[in-house]
Amino acid sequence: LVFKSRYLGRFYVMYFATLIPFFIVNGALTGLFTTEPVVWYDDTRNLGIRMGTIPVEDAVYGLFMLLMNTTIYEWLRGRDRRKNQASDIAGQ
Repeated sequence: LVFKSRYLGRFYVMYFATLIPFFIVNGALTGLFTTEPVVWYDDTRNLGIRMGTIPVEDAVYGLFMLLMNTTIYEWLRGRDRRKNQASDIAGQ
């Protein structure tokens, strides 16, 4: 909303699609399907809010990691497009 980017709507759809395997894998690691979890989270070190057995910080971290990479990629792609348009105009 701050950047008013054209790709942000597509990004959110992609992010919600990645949550499906995220919940399966992270749920398996945090004990959703087993009696003993592989990964233990200390609730005194995080917010203590969980989605099932997964701390909410994991989903927010994934959102920001994907958003950062997508934003940098789209910025570089737009920069290349502007550079190519400028060279095309100069060549005419």
